[in-house]
Amino acid sequence: MKTLNNILTSNEQRLLLFIVFFAFAGLVMKYTGLTANEEDNSADSLNFQQDFQIKYDLQNITKEELITIPGIGEKKAEDILRYKEEKGFQSKSELMNIKGIGEKTYEKIEKYFVDLTSEDASITKILEKPETNTVPNKININTADKNELTKITGIGPSKADKIIALREKIGRYKKKEELLQIKGIGKKTLEKIEEQITLGE
Repeated sequence: MKTLNNILTSNEQRLLLFIVFFAFAGLVMKYTGLTANEEDNSADSLNFQQDFQIKYDLQNITKEELITIPGIGEKKAEDILRYKEEKGFQSKSELMNIKGIGEKTYEKIEKYFVDLTSEDASITKILEKPETNTVPNKININTADKNELTKITGIGPSKADKIIALREKIGRYKKKEELLQIKGIGKKTLEKIEEQITLGE
């Protein structure tokens, strides 16, 4: 301090102390800012993982997958699968047609399903077994058994049984449109599956 006293006046010494103080404060603020940015990056990483959660395709979902979704128990899962087999889902909003699923419940669960009316519907759900969602060759509805028929998109065990029952009744299918006689198979369903089936011509 004696050296400073010889060089600087008391006012200049105070000014120097202020400069040193603010410089130190600036370094502290800079360090704190870097720490905050690192925490923000960590938070972004967590959000990234949430944004890419598993989404399921209602046309191919299983009971085991359904009951992993918050708000869907075994009873609702069975009702959803029954609806899928009998009518088929054209849009995920049809979940509200199921007893016990109102608007509030739908708002909570809809994020777990791909939108069947958008391009997302063409994306297969994560971890799905390829054989459950692909039809490598056309299925001959005049000779196929129940297991083969369920490989057709939108055809569950119930509809497969009905296809076989009608085939036994009429002898054989002469045209694909005869499937419209089956409850649960409408024009939209037929349009979706006609490229996957054959009469064995």
